Amino acid sequence: MAGLREGWPEAEEVVAGPFRVTPGFIAFVAALVLPALIAVAVFVGASLVANEVYAADRTAVSGMRANDSFSSQAGFTDVATWKRALVGVCPLH
Repeated sequence: MAGLREGWPEAEEVVAGPFRVTPGFIAFVAALVLPALIAVAVFVGASLVANEVYAADRTAVSGMRANDSFSSQAGFTDVATWKRALVGVCPLH
């Protein structure tokens, strides 16, 4: 076996250097963690406003006022549009 390797140059071992935190590594970790952080933020935000949105829906369905029929039908009586959108985006609510 030793005869076969006589013509091959010996492979030099590559010694790993110390671990360095580079901008590329930070971007990679951020790309991995950011979707989870966004999901948690959406879930918490929807949890905070879900009761208000559902209460506004119940109010809009049960007590439609004649002078405010458009906003009641659309469900915009007591809740902001962004709250309704946030609850609609979060599949757990």
